[in-house]
Amino acid sequence: MPIYEQTNNKRGIVGAIVAGALSGLVTTVLFWAVVQPLLEMSEVPDVTGKKVEIAKSILEGRGFRVYTEDPISDATVPDGAVAKQDPVPGGKVRKGSTVKVWPNGAAGAVPMLKNLPLPQATVVLQQAGLKLGQVTMQPSDSVAKDAVIASNPPFGMQVSKDAPVDLIISAGAGEVTVPAVKGWGRTRATEMIKQAGLAVGAVRYQYDESGELEPGVVMRQDPPAGAKAAKGANVTIWISTDVEPE
Repeated sequence: MPIYEQTNNKRGIVGAIVAGALSGLVTTVLFWAVVQPLLEMSEVPDVTGKKVEIAKSILEGRGFRVYTEDPISDATVPDGAVAKQDPVPGGKVRKGSTVKVWPNGAAGAVPMLKNLPLPQATVVLQQAGLKLGQVTMQPSDSVAKDAVIASNPPFGMQVSKDAPVDLIISAGAGEVTVPAVKGWGRTRATEMIKQAGLAVGAVRYQYDESGELEPGVVMRQDPPAGAKAAKGANVTIWISTDVEPE
């Protein structure tokens, strides 16, 4: 047999060996890159509604890590049980992944606090397992001064334990501008005062020494025209008379 033919055969054998080795390497790489991760995937069990300690035991037993988030409010599950989880139940994730759970910490509904004085409303919140949040003052024509108008979250909403509840407190009736009624008759002055959101207080009569005003018209008023007064406040007027005091 010629020498060059033996050389070619040897080269072919070496090439085949190298090709086989490369093929095996590629197969191994593909296995570890694609197949192996799939084999390590596991279905996330449903732990909602279970106590957090039990849920952690189940998840860790399946090879997952567990992270407990801050409590949320969910009236459909018992207090202290898992209200939410991520990934969701049935999802496929790699073993060793972290599953987040949110325990239910509902304290119940925000109590009805409307028209309660602020100190009393604060006590009621504490008794409900909540705490006072931010207090905002707002004028109100229907709620007494320093009493609760509304809350955030609203009355009746389910909230977590120790959740802050912001309150809007009445600052009393809003301020309005006192109209100028001097020189007007009593009837017209009364209408102007009421239209401004105020009320007519005392009506007094005073002799006009100057003689400049006709009898029966307003010669003085308190508060004065242009002043700011609480809505609904009284305005006292003095009506001129030509009857001299005895």
